Amino acid sequence: MNPAISSLRWYDDLCSCLQMDIGLVLERAGWEPVRALAAGWRFTAPTGPVESVEFYHPAGDRLETHLCLHHPVEFRWHHPVDAADAHRQLLDALERGVLPVVAVNNYHLPFRPAYHDVHAAHLLVVTGHRAATDGYLISDPMPPAFTGELPRPVLEAARGSLSIDDQSDPFFAGASPAFRWLEVGLTGPQPPLTPAWLRAVLHDNLAAQHADGGHGPAALSALLDTVLKRLREEGVGALQELYVLGWPAQAEAALHANFLADAARSLDWPDLAELGRWVDLVAHSWTGFRVAAAHAAIGDGSGEEQVLSLGRRLLATWELCLDRLESVLREDR
Repeated sequence: MNPAISSLRWYDDLCSCLQMDIGLVLERAGWEPVRALAAGWRFTAPTGPVESVEFYHPAGDRLETHLCLHHPVEFRWHHPVDAADAHRQLLDALERGVLPVVAVNNYHLPFRPAYHDVHAAHLLVVTGHRAATDGYLISDPMPPAFTGELPRPVLEAARGSLSIDDQSDPFFAGASPAFRWLEVGLTGPQPPLTPAWLRAVLHDNLAAQHADGGHGPAALSALLDTVLKRLREEGVGALQELYVLGWPAQAEAALHANFLADAARSLDWPDLAELGRWVDLVAHSWTGFRVAAAHAAIGDGSGEEQVLSLGRRLLATWELCLDRLESVLREDR
């Protein structure tokens, strides 16, 4: 077995590098990553441009409004001005015990399949620096998964160079890492999984998704209402955006389903497992919807009706899932 892979203990197929890297940092701190990432469950339609990076999230700089809810976690994006400043910030973070999550261009990373082929923005975790070799120790849990050392010039090239105009990847190129990195700050211990805590979390999720202008099916419905108009005005870029913004939604529904399944076993609450199955259906409905958008975006432009049909199916499944959540919360336990 590849020792790089065996050293990375948690992985979820539906997650992007954003959730995977945050989870890796949390696991290194002794936390259970799925519980931390997935207790809360939200969706927010984008209020601004959808950046063409793997780690896009509609929450933007306010990740704590969607990830690690009900947990003492803070997120902060840093934006160094150049390579020297970026190096100083990484060394300072490591000295403080922080594992920086850094934005990179896959084109410059020898262990990525896109090496010297495709430009695409990605995230990985810096776990240390070796002064003797001036190399960074990094962990990248996304397949093919890598843990090892990178020379400083290689990482700096990957962090600083991605053309705004590049189109080698129609979905995840065309933005700039600009040396940015994410700090994941733990401000307290991970809350224990108890029935009372879980019930409060689920009530909060339901309220947030049902609220006016909230974070649930209504937000997606409003987004779908604009797709055909945007296609006429902007072309296939509207479909490309659906593919990108659907990834965090897909990932967070999948993680929430896993969270519920784990909680059902831990708390001997079988109906949570059935609820998790419904949330998993929502996650996989997101998959079909966003992949159809991708195919329509790079095809002959005739697939928008299928995209909208799958979007409506996603909405129907999501509403049934929330009905099931309400039913579970009515149980007297």
